[in-house]
Order: sequence, then structure tokens, then C-alpha cells
Amino acid sequence: MALLRDKRSWAVKKRAFSIWQQTPHKVAPQSDMTHTCQSCSTEFQGNFCPRCGQSARVGRFSIKTAFFLFLDIWGIGNRGMFRTIRDLLLRPGYMIRDYIGGCQSAYFPPFKMFFILATFSFLFSHGISLDFEEQTLPAKEEAADNWKIEGDERDVKTMRFVQKIPKTITALEKKNPSLFSFAILVLISAPLYIFFRRSPAIPDLRYSEHLVALVYTSNTYSIYRMLAAIMPFGLLSDILKLLSIIMIFVALKQLTGYSKRRLLWYIVLTGFIFLFTVIVIGALVLAYVHLVKNS
Repeated sequence: MALLRDKRSWAVKKRAFSIWQQTPHKVAPQSDMTHTCQSCSTEFQGNFCPRCGQSARVGRFSIKTAFFLFLDIWGIGNRGMFRTIRDLLLRPGYMIRDYIGGCQSAYFPPFKMFFILATFSFLFSHGISLDFEEQTLPAKEEAADNWKIEGDERDVKTMRFVQKIPKTITALEKKNPSLFSFAILVLISAPLYIFFRRSPAIPDLRYSEHLVALVYTSNTYSIYRMLAAIMPFGLLSDILKLLSIIMIFVALKQLTGYSKRRLLWYIVLTGFIFLFTVIVIGALVLAYVHLVKNS
């Protein structure tokens, strides 16, 4: 009997959580009290002064107020940053759908959040290094020199160019982690839009809205990865890393309304298209370089 009550209680809590996930954010109701603005002395009713825009709830400084002012140095102390993080952790797809649908003032801007999280995520993952000595890879240079004895000078130059490609990509990722991540996101967004532009939840999705949705989805992934990076226990860190990948799937399912099987197929097909595109672009670059060297 107790087990039956526990199951019913769990079902009720699960249902309540599901309802909360799908409920859009509600703005606080207007205050009926008359306030006097402490900045411009205007008397008004409501939550904000109509003359200067200051909140009616401004009072003496507290630890919370000082903390938000400290965060505001980096531009993250306003626009519902913590509400956005909470919703991206617990209801990412529904939150993204609300934002695209017009509920924008309640959430932190997606692109600004993307670049902030990408920077912090890189720092958490790689740490801050004070070693400015340039690292060399003599083994690769020796391989190129050995080939120079056996082959043509043009072939040696081509080989050295090919060897520099992974190093160049790694250098770009280290120097510009935000821009590198955004470029990858844009490349993935194009083939994925083919499948998402007529989804059950949003039958007329625009590409601009689709890109915003993917940026927020990437923010969800970054938040979970950052939590995994600061966890002191290895097992919990591994769980959060796995959860970061799962939440991408959850966010896209909540956003589009597709079934799990169909969404999985669309993601797999997008991956194949993305890899094929990268291979084709790489082959064209190598062919162009080889043509220039031999001309």
C-alpha cells in the first residue's frame, strides 16, 4: 500500500513538473500602490517609473544588490541571466519556443550568452596557462625533411601545408573559442534547418529563429559542461558530461515536437551531411593549393 502511494505521489510530482516545463514565464502583475521615484521624485503606480525607468523596489543596498552590480561589470547582471540558466537546465526547448514566440524581455539575449559561456567554458576546460613559450613539433618537420629527399619540392610544400591544417584549426580554436564554436554552429544549422523548418510545434520556422534556437541549445550544452568541469568527483563529472549531450536531444525534442525516433534520424542525417560538407571543402582547398603549387 505504501509502495502504491509512493508511485502515485511520484506520478503527481512528475505531472506537476511537466506542466511547469510547458508553462511560459509570467511577468509580475502591476503594483497598485503609489510610489515616489527616488531618482526623479515622480509619483507613479506600477513596477517602474514612467519617467526614468527605475524600479519601484529600489531600496537600501544588500549583498544580493552588490552581487548583481559586480556581475554587471561583464554585462551579465541583468536581463534574467539566472532565470535563463534555470530554464535552459530544466526546460530548454520550451524556453526557446517561448523566446521565439515573443517572450524576449524575460530572458538573457542568446548570442551574448553564447559568447560569454563559450569563453568561460574554454577557461574551465583548459585552465589559464602562463607559459608563453612556443611549442614545436620536431617530429613532423623531420617527416617533411625525409620526404624531401625522396620526393619533389612541390610535394614537400604540399605535405607541409597539409600538416599545418590541424595545427591551424587548433590555434584558431584556442585564440578565438567563441568565434570557432559559432562557425561550427552555423555550418550545422544549415542542414538541420532542412528538417526543422516544418516541425509539428513550429510549422513555419524561419532560419533566423532556427539559428537563435540552436544558439540557446548550445548554451544549454555549455552550462552542463561547465558544471562538469567544476565538479570535484569524477563520476559526477562524467554524468554531467553525458547529460550535456542528452540535453541537446531533449531541447530539440521540446522545441520541435518530433518523436524521439524521427528526431534521432534527423540528427544522424545532419551529422552525415555536415561531415560530407567538411570533407568536400577540405578536398577543394587541397586541390586548389596543389594546383597553385604546380602552376
